[in-house]
Amino acid sequence: MIRFQASFLSAILTCLTIPVVVQAQGHSHDDHNHAENGDHNHSGETLGFQLADWKEAHFDDPSKAEQHFQTLKKLGCEVEKGGHAGHIDVRYRVKEWKTLNVASHDLAHQWEGWLKGAGFDVFHGHKDAAFSQGPEAVEFRLVTWKTIHSNGGNEQAQIVDTLKKVGCEVKVDQHDGHTDIKYRSPVWTDIHLADHHTAEKWMGWLKANGFETQHEH
Repeated sequence: MIRFQASFLSAILTCLTIPVVVQAQGHSHDDHNHAENGDHNHSGETLGFQLADWKEAHFDDPSKAEQHFQTLKKLGCEVEKGGHAGHIDVRYRVKEWKTLNVASHDLAHQWEGWLKGAGFDVFHGHKDAAFSQGPEAVEFRLVTWKTIHSNGGNEQAQIVDTLKKVGCEVKVDQHDGHTDIKYRSPVWTDIHLADHHTAEKWMGWLKANGFETQHEH
């Protein structure tokens, strides 16, 4: 259970007036659910968020409880509100990963902080600008963490660099004489490439490293 301070809720209220796009991540091309205003958001930044189990927040102020309730509804969460013992309970969850598209890097960090403070698992990747343009698009995701082992050296540095450049979340842990590289990208992300041949090579690399992929010609 968590208890939010009034100042924390007041700070997030400024975000309620900011246009955002929330979409579910049932995103194969058989079950594609793109946002209503277009297939992909190529401006601003995208966050992924999930909260598989119910979370409960307590509020003493009914207006703050309502603000929190409405924010969660806007984000597409399952949400319930009730009260007892002189305070108000807001329960919420979102079992499947959703994406939140915002207009700027600063707003992305505001929402990231709010979501983490509210108990969500948050994904915030930063794709290299080199993958933002090109006629061929490859989509990919890896919902659960994948771990590979490395003995260090240039190969390790190269794969960590590549994973980060395509926007994955990467963790590197050294122990017992080797290195574990953990990575994920739980919401559908796309990279743009110069030609079909390059796209096919990237699809092969992504699949070999555990990702689901999609590529439309």
